[in-house]
Amino acid sequence: MKEMRLALWSDVERLKGIWKLCFGDTDSFIDFYFTQRFQPEQVAVYLVDHVITAMLTMIPVQWLEGHEGQKRIQGSMLYAIGTHPDFQHRGIATELMEWALAYLGKREMELCVLVPAEAKLFNFYERRGYQVGFVLREAVLNRNEIEAMCESSGINMKETSGSEVLVATPQAYNSIRNQLLRGTTYLAYREEEIAYQKKISRLSGADLYELDMGEVQGCAAVERLTGDKVLVKEYLVPEEFFSHGLKALAYTLQAQELIIRTPAHGGQVIGGQVRSFGMLKRTSSRELGPVHYKDEIFEERAYLGLAFD
Repeated sequence: MKEMRLALWSDVERLKGIWKLCFGDTDSFIDFYFTQRFQPEQVAVYLVDHVITAMLTMIPVQWLEGHEGQKRIQGSMLYAIGTHPDFQHRGIATELMEWALAYLGKREMELCVLVPAEAKLFNFYERRGYQVGFVLREAVLNRNEIEAMCESSGINMKETSGSEVLVATPQAYNSIRNQLLRGTTYLAYREEEIAYQKKISRLSGADLYELDMGEVQGCAAVERLTGDKVLVKEYLVPEEFFSHGLKALAYTLQAQELIIRTPAHGGQVIGGQVRSFGMLKRTSSRELGPVHYKDEIFEERAYLGLAFD
């Protein structure tokens, strides 16, 4: 007998076991996640003969489009989709995702978003009705390359107030983020999602940062991978100060190598590659008309920065 439902607090130990088997995280991180982020009403579970065999999390997000965010679509990001190894290859995860899609649609959530963990999974999810909806620019730079970009930028920061890197609160970070992305098409987050990213960043030995360059502001969400290597999961800075902000960030973090993610339309100075990052699927036709396999409403590639990947 199978059953799909929302999680209960009493399910936590079983869910921790599935998480460890599927994602291979340490016990300390799993405990951290279930203490800091787990909300049973946002988790769907699949039971076989009263035993939980699969799980997924539904994180609230909002699609914003237009200069004043004229188009606002409520949605959810599917995260931590996992099936116990003893029950894999039976289509259980696909069934649970479809259940979640219907559940979200009934609650006026028009959009379902996910970030494939591997490139090969884009085809897997496309066969299940998802389409690429989000792209970003990603580059790997060392400190010397960033220094060279600053020298060729034509901006002498010594003649301005320079760049200052400050630890940001979730509220300040989200405010700067929304200001810098205004007028583009992107996913917006609630402050509690930004607060969770801050906890992840701090757990790694980094943080959320505010970049202060006189009258110009930027922001960066960073996780430390090794002692001198960091992942800048989101880097938002006006184009003319792009390289100088990176330099200040690298020195503050004492990082020799940076993996940088930024919106595809910006950051040309760092090169790198523009790649598919996230996928989407409509949950219902309530507001936006009939659902099509290739949904023209979402033809424009949007920006999704924080995937909690």
